[in-house]
Order: sequence, then structure tokens, then C-alpha cells
Amino acid sequence: MEKRPHINPRLSSDPLRIGEADGAILRAVNRLQYMTAAQVSRLLYPDARDENRYVQRRLRRLAEAGYLLRLRELPSPRVGSAPHVFTLADRGRQYLSGRGVGLANMYYRPSEERRKAQDNPFIEHALAAVDVLVAAERLCHEAYVSMPNLRTERQLKRNPLRVQPVGRPDAPRTAVIPDAWFQLIVEGHPPASIALELDRSTEHQKHWRRKVASLAAWAIGPYQEAFETDNLTVAVVTPTAARREQLSRWTCQELEVAGHPDLAGIFLFTAASPITTPPKQFFFAPLWSPAGGTEPVSMLDAPSVVVNAGPDASPSPQWLDIDLPWGGGVQQEEARHDRQENKPLVRGPSEAPAAPKRDRSYVTWEEVRQEAE
Repeated sequence: MEKRPHINPRLSSDPLRIGEADGAILRAVNRLQYMTAAQVSRLLYPDARDENRYVQRRLRRLAEAGYLLRLRELPSPRVGSAPHVFTLADRGRQYLSGRGVGLANMYYRPSEERRKAQDNPFIEHALAAVDVLVAAERLCHEAYVSMPNLRTERQLKRNPLRVQPVGRPDAPRTAVIPDAWFQLIVEGHPPASIALELDRSTEHQKHWRRKVASLAAWAIGPYQEAFETDNLTVAVVTPTAARREQLSRWTCQELEVAGHPDLAGIFLFTAASPITTPPKQFFFAPLWSPAGGTEPVSMLDAPSVVVNAGPDASPSPQWLDIDLPWGGGVQQEEARHDRQENKPLVRGPSEAPAAPKRDRSYVTWEEVRQEAE
């Protein structure tokens, strides 16, 4: 029997008229669990230059009417006021359910939400994951990309997959719960499945290597069947370049000891900020380093476009004509090809990982530039 969302009977009246903008905010908070005014503004009003004041007013209005739950303030910044964190409340859940929108979480207790929000590491980590997901959703609005599947950490915790870490027969079985898992479909390419790991420089080598051993076991074990996909990229976002190199080194060392150096290709590391880096650069620029690799690559391949295909061919999408400060060109494409050719498909436990045989029918950035000229 399907569980019905918990609705507070005291909120039966609806004194606030919810417009299109308010509905978009409620749907976004429903999908991403926790959001600040800055995150809502980046997602829904990326061109606004009002220091989030418009969104702050709408969030305050929705919270006062019971559609959103306003949680604690984050630590005060050096300049300006401390931002609040918001999550979906009773009225918001009722509003979305009445319009056929599925609730990301059926279970809701305001006291528990407030208690979790008092945990600084938890809420800061959760919001850092939301920053990446906001960038991914913005990419879907700005490019020929879609996101058919998204599971937040909270959703992944419902039915975690437990594995025996590779190369650690004496270790206990471990629940593997990434900070988020989502799929992005770039036009002209198969879905790319991404497990997100946010690093805040708090994990020591022992803990990180144990996590890598667990992720490797997850990738070649139950992952493929449970998530109905044949590929995986573990995207690790780090605060600094030094930390990126450190985690990359530890990852290679652990996989070598575990006897799975071939899985290094599924781990990508970046020190780029999802807040300050434009979404198209965050996902399509060579800002990611494979574990043990020297050449940076992009997380996603650019959409396939038609070049020099005659007068009836569709023109190249205008969004591809962007300034590429990193240089781009054939060298970047070769580096990406190298990574993809060495990247194993994620297979079942009885099959050894093998190199993929996938058609890579896309043009190089250099060709796109020449065509634009």
C-alpha cells in the first residue's frame, strides 16, 4: 500500500496564491531537498544581479505561509547577513501532491529537519552537493542536455547497497551511499551515469582508501542491476588542486593494491567550483583529471553537431560557440578519447571489466570554431 504524504490538518486553508514563480521554487526544493536563496537564484534566475533579494522575499513569503520550512542560519559571512536554509514543509508538500508532482521524500518531521540542520558538517556537505546539482540542472536549460534520473543522498540512504570492499577480505561489508547519483543525456550520446563525491579535506588517507575500495566493489558488483545502467563516473569535487592530486594518488594506490587498476578510469577529480564556473565549462571543459592521469579531460562529450554536411544540414548550435580559455582543440579531444578507451564498462560480478566499444561521433572544438568562422 502506497504511503500518503503527511499533511498537517491545521494547514487546510490556502491564503497564499501560488504563482508560477512560487511553484518553480517549490518543485526545485522538492527535488534537491535543501536550498539557500543563492542556490535558488542561480538555478531559476541566473541573470539576476540583485544579490538574491528577489528570491529571499519569495522564500520568506513561502516560509511564513507554511509552504517551506526555514531552518537555521548558516555561519555569518564576512560581508552581509547569514543565509537561511529551506526545505519543503507541509503546505508545499500538499500543494505539489495535489498537482501530481511526486514527493522526493514521503517522510517529513519538522523537528527532525531542524535537528539535522544544527549539524554543521551535515548541512554544509549537503549544500555543497546541491551546488553541483544546480549546475547540472542549469546545464539542461542552457545546452542540449537532459537529466532523466536524480537520486539525492537522502534517497540513496533508503535502500543502500552493501558490498565487500575489493582487496579487503577481512573488512566488514559497507553501505555505499554517494552524495548524489544522476544521469545526464547529451544529444547524440548515451546516458552518462554520475556518482557524486564531495570532498571537504576532512577525510584522512585511511578513510578515503576504504571508500575507494567500497566504490570499486559497488561498481563491479550490484550497481549495474540496481541502477539499470552499464556505465559509471565517480565525480570527485575537491576544494583545492593540491587536494585533487592527493586524492587521485590515494585512489590509484588503493586500486593497485586491490588488483583493480583498470577501474582508475571511472574516477574523475576536479578543483573547479560549481558555483563560479559556468555550467557548460564545468561539464564540457577539460577541468577533470582521471585518477593517475596527467591530461585533464571533460566529464561529458559535447553534443554531436553536423559540420560541412551540405546546405541542408542543421547549423551548429550557437551555445557551442563559446570562449575556451583552456585552449581546447584536438589535444583535448585526444585526451578524452584516451580516457574513454581505457574506461571500463561497469559489469556484473561474474564479468571482468572490459573496454567499451562505443561510437564517438562528435566533432572537435577546433572544427566547431572553424565552422563558426
